[in-house]
Amino acid sequence: MLRWFKRRLAQADSQTTVPALPPVDEVIEIPHDKIAARAAEIWDRKGRPHGQDVQNWMEAEVELRAEFATNLSPEPLPRKSR
Repeated sequence: MLRWFKRRLAQADSQTTVPALPPVDEVIEIPHDKIAARAAEIWDRKGRPHGQDVQNWMEAEVELRAEFATNLSPEPLPRKSR
């Protein structure tokens, strides 16, 4: 399973470059559901191609981290109860 994931990451890295994150002093915690929703939007925007799930996930993280870095607020993000 780990080999499969590493192979998928290598394929994603070789296919496109993801924009670099802006410098941030602290780590920004982004909820899993927000990343999943953005990755689905990216997948839909690209025409729903197969085999780019890891790449879409990474792009979603980069986009959201950049957005959250520019809109830093002193209050934490609300979390859903499980």
